[in-house]
Amino acid sequence: MTPTDAVATTAPATTGPSSTGASSAGIPDLWFELPPGFTEFDLDEDPEERMLRMAEAVDPLFAEATPEQKFSLVVSGEYILQTMIAAGAEHVSACLLRMPDGELSQATLCVIVERPDAGPENQDRQGTAKRTAVQWREQHPDAEVALIMLPYGPSALCIREQDLQIPGVLFGLDNPIPTTIRQVQFCVPLKTGPGSVLFVFMTEQIDHWAEYLEILSGIMKSVSADEPDWDSQPEADSSPASRGTEQ
Repeated sequence: MTPTDAVATTAPATTGPSSTGASSAGIPDLWFELPPGFTEFDLDEDPEERMLRMAEAVDPLFAEATPEQKFSLVVSGEYILQTMIAAGAEHVSACLLRMPDGELSQATLCVIVERPDAGPENQDRQGTAKRTAVQWREQHPDAEVALIMLPYGPSALCIREQDLQIPGVLFGLDNPIPTTIRQVQFCVPLKTGPGSVLFVFMTEQIDHWAEYLEILSGIMKSVSADEPDWDSQPEADSSPASRGTEQ
């Protein structure tokens, strides 16, 4: 696939460079690498068709799960995806990885471009990151908030746990279903003008948080203003340890 208005993925299966945030000239603001095991969602796809494909993918992966458990996984995944789309996501990808202990673990990456209606052509990127960090500390006093320097430039970082209430009606229940996720978010001020790109990575599998931080570190280090060299991109790793599900 080639760059479109806002988001483009070069490898729709499990790995490859992605871009996000089209500038006024139609050129992506930045690029980032998705490692093996990640699958990007087509945000314009019909939800019913997507859920049917997700159900087909889940069935062989969770052969020992009950039909109710498989249904719960598909429905809750679609609910979270729709929540991200409503929030303005331009990229959503999921990973399903087999961890060293043999357990399958799932996580989601969401990318949102936050661009103000007006602002200076060249922003103070360090100042923008600092202001975001201050706001996050005020909004989430129990969170871990910091300023970090990525190869792309300064970024605000926030790690926190969030309690969600998934509507019980999705599962035929009267009461909502509580769940706790841990998420890390990066606010990356753009080089190309006013605005920032918000990377949000979340999972319910908190026991595997250390492994996910290592994976996410690689994604964020790959963020670049330069378009990748397509000819040098390696083929996706097809080993069971890094194989992602088709969503």
